[in-house]
Amino acid sequence: MRAWHVPVVGTLGCLALAARVADARAAPLADLAVGIVGIAGAVPRDREPSVPPGRWAAVTAIGIAAFALARLLMPAHPAGAFPPAAGIVVLLIASVAEEAFFRRWMYGWLAVAGVGPALLGSSAAFAAVHVPIYGLRVLPVDFAAGLLLGWQRLATGAWTASAATHVAANLLQLG
Repeated sequence: MRAWHVPVVGTLGCLALAARVADARAAPLADLAVGIVGIAGAVPRDREPSVPPGRWAAVTAIGIAAFALARLLMPAHPAGAFPPAAGIVVLLIASVAEEAFFRRWMYGWLAVAGVGPALLGSSAAFAAVHVPIYGLRVLPVDFAAGLLLGWQRLATGAWTASAATHVAANLLQLG
């Protein structure tokens, strides 16, 4: 990725996420835009470290188990009024795009200042983006989710475990 791509992708990602809440009828299109922008932003600048498959699987399993437990303890929050098949596609694209944006791009950008700023900053931004959709009541939950997803980024050195976990977490919200 060239140096100028990072701020452009970041800006477009933020705008697409903001547009997502401006008009509920535009949410699927905005999610698709987030997906496209997020995937474009996920193109690696450098190769990410190779993670042993067993470590990746264990970190991903821990994340999915945590979200499954949370889902048992708390009611699902509505994901929007999409036709069922379109809703699943939108959730899958949005999950991967958000992880590409928050854990691949933002975490990586903030990691220059250290692990703490990367983990806390990307988690706070992740939680803040969800406030217009779900309200302030889920801010602590989304911040905790961001911390878990950020831990996965830290533990594996890559954003793919958090993307797989985020997909599973969003699918758990459907049931």
